[in-house]
Amino acid sequence: MDSRRIAFFSDVHGNLEALKAVLADMEEMGVQDKFCLGDIVGYGPDPAKCLKMVRDIGCPILLGNHDQGCVALEPDSSFNTYALAALEHARRQLSDDQKDFLKTLPMKIEAEGFTVVHASLCDKEAWPYVLDTGDAIKHFHFQTQSVCFCGHTHKPAVWREVKDNKAQGLPIVPPFTLDPDAKYLVNVGSVGQSRTLNSDACYVIYDTLPRKIEYRFIPYAFKKTQQKIIRAGLPRFLAQRLALG
Repeated sequence: MDSRRIAFFSDVHGNLEALKAVLADMEEMGVQDKFCLGDIVGYGPDPAKCLKMVRDIGCPILLGNHDQGCVALEPDSSFNTYALAALEHARRQLSDDQKDFLKTLPMKIEAEGFTVVHASLCDKEAWPYVLDTGDAIKHFHFQTQSVCFCGHTHKPAVWREVKDNKAQGLPIVPPFTLDPDAKYLVNVGSVGQSRTLNSDACYVIYDTLPRKIEYRFIPYAFKKTQQKIIRAGLPRFLAQRLALG
C-alpha cells in the first residue's frame, strides 16, 4: 500500500456547519482520501445540503441507520421521537434523486488494508452498537483485516483484540501507531452530534504507512445550527444536544 493520509468521518446528521468545519480541517491537514461512514441525515436541519456536499466530494459513502430510516417504507421501531421527527424533516428536504442515492449505499466496504462499516461487522442484530468490550469481541469475530473503522455510537473509541478472545479499550489521544500483528476497531466519533461532553466535531486521520491514528476535534458554530433546528420546527432538545456534547 502506498502511503496515504485518509480521513474517516461519520454521523454528519444534517449539521452543515460542523461538516464545513471538518472538511476545511481535512484540507489543512493534507488529507488525500476520504471515507464517509454513514448517517448523513437525521437530527440536524440541513440533510439535503449535507448530502449534496458529501456526494460532491466523490468519496466512498456507507449507509447508516438514519439514512436507511429516511428511505424505508416504515421507520425502525428503535428510533425515538426526536429521531423520528428529524427523519420526517429529512424526507421533506431530500429530493427523489437523493433518496434513490441513499438506497444504493453499501453497509460495508473492504479496502486495501482496512474495512469500513457504519455500526459493527457483527450482524446478529440490526445496527449493533459497540459500547463495551463484549460488543467489541463480537465484532472481532467477523473482522478479517487488521483495522476497521466505524461510527454509529457518536463516541470516539479504540478497541484492540488481545489474546484469549478478549478486547481492550485504548486511549484515543495522543496520536498512536497500530501494531501490525493486532486487530483494531476504531470508532471515528461524530461530525454532527457529539456525545462526548464536548461540542466539537470529531473525525479521524489514518496515515497508512506509519499506521498512525489521529483524532481531530474541530470547533464549529454550533449556535448557528441550533438556531436552524429551532426555525425548522424540530424538537428543541436536538438543538440543546449540540451544546451538551
